[in-house]
Amino acid sequence: MKNLQVTGKERECIVAIEELKSNFPPRLSQVAVKLGIKPPTAFVLVRQLEKKGLVEEAKGSIILTSRGKEVYKNIILAHRSLETLLCRAGIPLECACKEAEKIDYLIEPAYAKKLWQYLGKPKNCPHGRPVIPVSV
Repeated sequence: MKNLQVTGKERECIVAIEELKSNFPPRLSQVAVKLGIKPPTAFVLVRQLEKKGLVEEAKGSIILTSRGKEVYKNIILAHRSLETLLCRAGIPLECACKEAEKIDYLIEPAYAKKLWQYLGKPKNCPHGRPVIPVSV
């Protein structure tokens, strides 16, 4: 599956929506706080993602669509694989994480999966979070 192009800000928003989800989907105000932006700016980001079919609003909450969840999984696979690679190359964990964030949303899912396989299919990233391969 070819990666749907998202911007860096849209990437942050997708990740925030998924990470804020607990028993209930997050509200716009929670997304704004998580991203450190004003609610009108968060509103614009959510509308952009809605136009791309990645999120939808339901009763004041924001949820990722099935396509949005796929994009999220692809970002996370790329991020955690890149993070692992950079740490193995001797880059400190927090620096590796910040560097991976800069490009994880740009990598085609098939290439992220190949990188994960090349790294020996690690089960966890250096932070200990699970690395879950996605179907490509």
